Amino acid sequence: MNLNYLQMIKRIFTFLILILFTNSCSVTEEVLISETGAIDYVEIIDIPQMGALLNKADLDEKIQINQISNAEYSYLDFMQLLEEMGSKKNKGKFEKYKLYKTELSKIDFFKFRLDMRDKFTVEIINRSKSVDEFNAQSKLVDNTFKEIKLREDERIEANKNTALTKRKKKKKNAVEEKNPFSDNPFSMSTGFDYSFDGKNFTKKIDVERYLNNFHSDDSSEEEEGEKLMLLGMMKKIKYKYKYTFPRKIKSLSLKDAMFTADGKSFIMEYSLSDIIDNPELANFEVELED
Repeated sequence: MNLNYLQMIKRIFTFLILILFTNSCSVTEEVLISETGAIDYVEIIDIPQMGALLNKADLDEKIQINQISNAEYSYLDFMQLLEEMGSKKNKGKFEKYKLYKTELSKIDFFKFRLDMRDKFTVEIINRSKSVDEFNAQSKLVDNTFKEIKLREDERIEANKNTALTKRKKKKKNAVEEKNPFSDNPFSMSTGFDYSFDGKNFTKKIDVERYLNNFHSDDSSEEEEGEKLMLLGMMKKIKYKYKYTFPRKIKSLSLKDAMFTADGKSFIMEYSLSDIIDNPELANFEVELED
């Protein structure tokens, strides 16, 4: 890659989270349910203005973009990709993720894709053979990150105690080591359960599981301030979900939903802040025709 393009990529990944919270961004939950109850789930974070920048890449750069865009990554591999493409300021953070390689390997079914071709999207993918498997996998993701957060807290505390035991003096203005792991950074993708008996399908939010990243009790005043700022920005972000079923929908508990021409899919749209403030909005029941 040429220098200017590489610098642009680094800026994209360094400020990815900040860029996300802009007017033109959207988050879409697309779910396909088969006749047997298999679930094909993908959450799509779309940042279209980044796609316009990437379209300026030359041929060699587009080949590399295609290689990345056509691949699905495990969480650990995805974090490594982000670090490799990020700025020097963030180098070394991946070392902490590698400490928990064994724990993270439990959720290798949870896939990530970064599409940088005609658009710029991050996709979070979970394919399951049944709703029971999907529910079990969602809880496994949640429990895995809770375990990692706890172990990292213990590691940081042990390091602090070791330093005190050796009577090491803290440097003036030294920054205390922080835990980079959330209880579950993907609670929006896993904070609910499905049920399906072949005719009736439901989605039920587990509010505590769903919101654990937005209402943690151990956040610093600075972190709480950042959360308030981000929650304000979320009002500008569209949150959509589209569910597609094997047969035509007979009834739906949601009002104002849009339906596809074949009657097998429905689409709902809110602002992301609406869902965070009132997760039950995303609950619904569907009855299918015979």
